[in-house]
Amino acid sequence: MSEPSFGNPQIVEIETDILIVGGGMAACGAAFEAKRWAGDKVKITLVDKAAMDRSGAVAMGLSAINTYLGPKNSPEDYCRYVSADLMGITRDDLVYDVGRHVDDSVHLFEEWGLPIWKEMEGGRVDGASWQKAGGKPLKDGGNPVRSGRWQIMINGEGYKTIVAEAAKKALGMENI
Repeated sequence: MSEPSFGNPQIVEIETDILIVGGGMAACGAAFEAKRWAGDKVKITLVDKAAMDRSGAVAMGLSAINTYLGPKNSPEDYCRYVSADLMGITRDDLVYDVGRHVDDSVHLFEEWGLPIWKEMEGGRVDGASWQKAGGKPLKDGGNPVRSGRWQIMINGEGYKTIVAEAAKKALGMENI
């Protein structure tokens, strides 16, 4: 059997301070946060095997965000829940930090355009039309539709595209 031939691929050398490999949700989040914290002080490069907008496990969309505390739950509540769910085999300090910061991430998703279902007078309004009905964003007191104590409902078919777009803008890759 002969060796597969890949032709003569072009080799490109790029100098960078931070290299992010992959274009899934974690990579997009890492790219956005690295740029937010480092600013223009460092060069950040993200490489992916496919089109970043459609890359990763979330690319097909979701129907819920599985962690959103909101005003009625505390990071301590969340930490107790996760610890009980995992029979105490947790790093409570790390779980607590997730609980402290997760709502800010969800607020960013909504700001970037992720449609989140809301409870409003007259019933539930889907994520695509609550704003037209006079609803508020979550960070301003909007009341999300929940599918459990920690989950909120979203129109998630564009979830990955929205987050990838935010990462591209942060890295100056809008036209790629």
